[in-house]
Amino acid sequence: MISFLSRLALILSAEDKEWRRNTIWLMDGAKYHTSADTRKILKQIGVNFIISAPYSYDAAAVELFFAYYKQVQTNPDNERTGKK
Repeated sequence: MISFLSRLALILSAEDKEWRRNTIWLMDGAKYHTSADTRKILKQIGVNFIISAPYSYDAAAVELFFAYYKQVQTNPDNERTGKK
């Protein structure tokens, strides 16, 4: 996770030097997101971040996209999915 975050920050900086001014990273409550090492690198990178509670799907806007994508984009005939 630390390598990924560090690399992502480098890529974003190459695209836009000011990305930190209008970016907030939303991290879920996974242990690898909340570890002391991860928090340390996030602070070193200088990114604003929020750590949401575990399993708080309503707080993550991307979950709304995933729900739409799974229901509409990958299931255009609206076939029943999930448990029977």
